[in-house]
Amino acid sequence: MEKIGQVLPALLNNFGIEEAVSLKFLRKRWDDLFGCPVKEHTFPKDLKNGVLYVVVNSHVWLSQLILLKDEFVKKLHIYGIKDVEFCFGRIYRNQKEKSKEKEITGLSQEQQEWMEDITKNIKDEEIRTTAEALIKKYLFFINQIKSRQNKN
Repeated sequence: MEKIGQVLPALLNNFGIEEAVSLKFLRKRWDDLFGCPVKEHTFPKDLKNGVLYVVVNSHVWLSQLILLKDEFVKKLHIYGIKDVEFCFGRIYRNQKEKSKEKEITGLSQEQQEWMEDITKNIKDEEIRTTAEALIKKYLFFINQIKSRQNKN
């Protein structure tokens, strides 16, 4: 029997959600990774093909962070980040709460049991919660596709 730590990365990669998991972890740990005052002026917005897109709410901070780009990349390398792109934008106070996860409903009992079976042996609460949220999103997406196909 394989351990979840060996299976989970392949599973996430097969689902095409590996970067979504990394982004979710980054968002949860952002404040701890960078602390004040950086955390007050930045927000990890998106992650695509190893490039992290970070919103910065001040032109002064944007200029400073561009100079510190290499340090960001080194610090974030463990999350699969190959490059960081900073862009000016607005960071809403509730943006961080929104990123914590919207609850998705509408899963069948069978789907809920399947998800619980996959995640039940994950001991780390944060990883389990993240895996559950990603599986819920995946199943919700599959349900939407099936619903559209049934309408046609």
